[in-house]
Amino acid sequence: MNFFSKGIYWPLVAVFLAVLAGGGCSALRQGGALPAEPKGGAFKKIAVLPFNNISGRKDAGSIVTNTYLTELFKSNRFRVEEPGNILQFMMQERIGTIGEMEIERIRILGKRLKVDGVVAGTVEEFDDGRGGPPVVSVVARLIDSESGRIVWSGQNKKRGDDYIIIFDFGEIRSATALAQRVVREMISTIEW
Repeated sequence: MNFFSKGIYWPLVAVFLAVLAGGGCSALRQGGALPAEPKGGAFKKIAVLPFNNISGRKDAGSIVTNTYLTELFKSNRFRVEEPGNILQFMMQERIGTIGEMEIERIRILGKRLKVDGVVAGTVEEFDDGRGGPPVVSVVARLIDSESGRIVWSGQNKKRGDDYIIIFDFGEIRSATALAQRVVREMISTIEW
């Protein structure tokens, strides 16, 4: 008796794929509500500086910056400062270097915008993977705006084929989607 000839094979594949899809959906639903008691008793407010881009891809810095803003907000662990206020502060203070800021200016930013921390970082690689899987590499750190101390630092480099479950299922085929996954993984490690 052959599974292929009896038509049993395809329903089994459909059930397997449904189980995989259902498992992925439940992970998305977990972050829907605010936690009852955040660590430290209050949500911390975070500003995200524009990421420095050394990847060679023209818009990689803005893509990763926007992804950090979105994923920090979706994590329900932090309040996120409006990006326009950050850019306005940088213009007022005549800060031209993206992704870097002196400790004294971080303190001024913290007081002026009432933020507890500042995320700064660099996009090292952002390759769409023409002829292969995409590759994204990001380095970021979280700086306490009062003390100027680095309270968290992380680096994450992934390829689109790092997420293959079976055959080609799970492979991420665009650098933007991969950046979202890379950033989400980094944010999940922040302890502050």
